[in-house]
Amino acid sequence: MKIVSIFAGKLYALKYVGQSQNELRRLLAFWQDPQVVYNFLKANTADLPKNKTIFQLAEMIADDAETIEDTLNQLTNDEFNRLEEFFKPLNNLETNIRSLSLQKGREQYLRLYSIKIDDNCFLITGGAIKLTRFMEERSHTADELGKIKQCRDYLGTQGIFDIDSLQEWIKEQ
Repeated sequence: MKIVSIFAGKLYALKYVGQSQNELRRLLAFWQDPQVVYNFLKANTADLPKNKTIFQLAEMIADDAETIEDTLNQLTNDEFNRLEEFFKPLNNLETNIRSLSLQKGREQYLRLYSIKIDDNCFLITGGAIKLTRFMEERSHTADELGKIKQCRDYLGTQGIFDIDSLQEWIKEQ
């Protein structure tokens, strides 16, 4: 696993062994590929909302992926650095933010999963098309939950707890 800088000092993404792209780029490409999204939705028809067709959902997902990309670009390039407006605690009931807290960025059915490294600094660990209420209900979202927890634990063992320790670790790699 490698940590790749997306917007220096603000947004990072994991690049897993065997993958050609970091998680942000991989997910945006996946979500914007109509055939791949159609196949995913077809395989998960039981979870689809009753008032939407597969084609409508596929179009929404592609549009939402573009919205996520635009939002991240805007939030990382503005002078106020407001990434915390996009990423929220993974657990909706979490109120106190601790070191290396699990976070999510969302747009309707899409989720970007991240770890909060520091104020307005996040590491994207993965993402999913989420059609059910709880991550544990489907294997693809349960896998993402496992990845984010495993990454958080790994960062802890490497002594990464803020932006300075993350940047130092990246330099040493």
